Amino acid sequence: MREVMKRSLLGAILVAVFALTGCGQPKDPIVVEDGWVRALPPGAKMTAGYVSITNNGDGELRMLGVSSPNFGRIEMHSVYLEDGVQQMRMVDGYKIAPGETLTLASGGDHLMMRFPRDLEQSNGQIPVSLAFRGADGELVSVESRFDLRQSAP
Repeated sequence: MREVMKRSLLGAILVAVFALTGCGQPKDPIVVEDGWVRALPPGAKMTAGYVSITNNGDGELRMLGVSSPNFGRIEMHSVYLEDGVQQMRMVDGYKIAPGETLTLASGGDHLMMRFPRDLEQSNGQIPVSLAFRGADGELVSVESRFDLRQSAP
């Protein structure tokens, strides 16, 4: 119950931030490109998402969270080596310096997308909301569509 309340609150905040910030206008300092989600075999409970995010602003951005109506939960994961073995762990965000691009790619940092729903109704496009905090503390939300595909382009 507590997790449902947290997700509902995050969704409401993302919608409010999106409405207040006028996201999607050309002047936005955040560029989201090449978003895609690996297609799932029947019955699978999770998959991965990948995207490139460029910070064209003057200050550091912190990616705080990701949500989609087609997934019950989306986690940000970091990949690292420990004793020569590749590991991954959930992180609470990613930092993107001014002028830099964060690339979440297969075999590296990625979005772990859990509990899929209604993917067959998505027509190959998954709506995704990405939430950021700017250097000035302002919350910014960016709406995007990720392609649903079998493998990287």
